[in-house]
Amino acid sequence: MGYGSRYFVNATDGIDYKQTPMNIALVDRKLFVVTEAVGVSVYDFDLELHFSCSHPYQIEGEAPCVLRIGAIPDYEIEFNDKAALGLRLVNSPEEHELASELEHWYPLIEDLTPRTLVFNELPQAHVIEEAFAWPVFIKGSRQTSKHNPDLSVVQSRSQYELIVQRYKADPILHWQKPVVREFVQLAAVAGHVPGKVAPSIEYRSFWWYGECVGWGRYWYQVPVYDPEDAASGLEVAQEVARRLAVPFLVVDFAKTADGRWIVIECNDAQESGYVAVSPHTLWRNVLERMGA
Repeated sequence: MGYGSRYFVNATDGIDYKQTPMNIALVDRKLFVVTEAVGVSVYDFDLELHFSCSHPYQIEGEAPCVLRIGAIPDYEIEFNDKAALGLRLVNSPEEHELASELEHWYPLIEDLTPRTLVFNELPQAHVIEEAFAWPVFIKGSRQTSKHNPDLSVVQSRSQYELIVQRYKADPILHWQKPVVREFVQLAAVAGHVPGKVAPSIEYRSFWWYGECVGWGRYWYQVPVYDPEDAASGLEVAQEVARRLAVPFLVVDFAKTADGRWIVIECNDAQESGYVAVSPHTLWRNVLERMGA
């Protein structure tokens, strides 16, 4: 199928000029990347300014492809849509679910991350009290509400009862399964980010077929932190990448106040922001691992 460098994706027949434009680029003659700017500086990255890119008129066979269009409402639709164009997204729908949904990845790494329960709807306070001591950490099965502490860290039953209504009305949380996690005090760092939970020693790591292609500070907005044992945290993330075996994976890991390294979150790397990870270095490492 032929196409221009910018076209409009439709899940049924491939071209629909009423939809949002996406850019398809063949990077370094090795990897197709489908991008759409989302207006977030730590997510958007113009590969064409840094690498040799082309826009073949036709795609033969199943060419490997990465999707960088922000949060993906229905991954299976995107997967099938790109397959119709001759593109094979790096993560299958099953691998996307494994990387993105806590209820899928948690059972594989529960010894490396805080104790967690996933619910179909927000439980009553007594249910939480039977399993946890206050405070607890509450989030959606895929993400928090922009790290808003007022919707994340719950100190008591009375506070939880106030949060329940806000959770149901929150545009990010209301459609996700609610998750209650053991609250673990993390190692603090200098600085703060308005409207966010307290920054801590936390890192984001990107894994390409089990190899780390980039990692860096999660809290890029605060003064640089660099503990001597950060490599130990990366080893924990590597074990997660081994267990999940998702081709393009993100693992966030952090240091606790008592000195342990734990996993905070996993995700499909296609949806994840770079934070303090160098996107140029990340993509160069990916391309190098794809060979000549």
